[in-house]
Amino acid sequence: MNMKIVILTSTSLRHKYIASMVAKEATVELIVTEKKSHKIEGTNLYDEETKNFIDKHFNDRLKSETIFFREFEEFPINTPIIEVDHNEINGLLVFEKILKVNPYIILLFGTSIIKNPLLDTFKSKIVNLHLGLSPYYKGSATNLFPICFKELECIGATIHLATEKVDDGSVLCQLRPEVKLEDTIHDIGNKVILESGKVLPAVLKLLTDKSLELTKQSGIGRVCRIKDLTPKVMREIYSNFNNDFKKEYILKANLKQIQKPIVEIKLK
Repeated sequence: MNMKIVILTSTSLRHKYIASMVAKEATVELIVTEKKSHKIEGTNLYDEETKNFIDKHFNDRLKSETIFFREFEEFPINTPIIEVDHNEINGLLVFEKILKVNPYIILLFGTSIIKNPLLDTFKSKIVNLHLGLSPYYKGSATNLFPICFKELECIGATIHLATEKVDDGSVLCQLRPEVKLEDTIHDIGNKVILESGKVLPAVLKLLTDKSLELTKQSGIGRVCRIKDLTPKVMREIYSNFNNDFKKEYILKANLKQIQKPIVEIKLK
């Protein structure tokens, strides 16, 4: 894939995995890594029981992520990296560095919301890897909220063009994980990321070759906010995610997925 790409992402193993998979097939000229907000894992305001529950959730997520992506402890070698604090991804330093590179595509994965002037300057050239199936679930924690609403068929990933409206741009490709009875909540999420890394380079190439049909989103769905992912909601998610729930979904997966169609493309 002969094109220049800039990747805006975060700092975990999953982010390094996606960057590495793209770098195998494309020329990654620059990676900008944004630190996550401390508020996401903050538990200072909770009682001891709730604190332990939230801590276990994030510890289990890290364990699962390590199993899936332990080979990707570093970003691609020989690629310039800029590290910024949370909410600095839209800063002047980042914008000027990207302008200097003048990439063909900017890939987003796991950053704060991208704003202007970046959006207007690189209109239709910014691609977002959204961990969720838009338009059914947009925003944050969009592979957790479907479990709350008992819609496993709405777990997946959406590769779409970035616009000012969150997760609203035209869809390039979507995918769902194969759910197995032994899967944990975090395993399913990491399956989505694993598969995304496999298909993303091919999707970007098709976009570059202008041989990929863009699908406009309907806009009908839920907008999820991280502040709504309260300990109460998290407990409901874990309560719902039991073997009976998974068995029922596995038996009826085809029917449920037909009722929530996604944009799939055939890749070689």
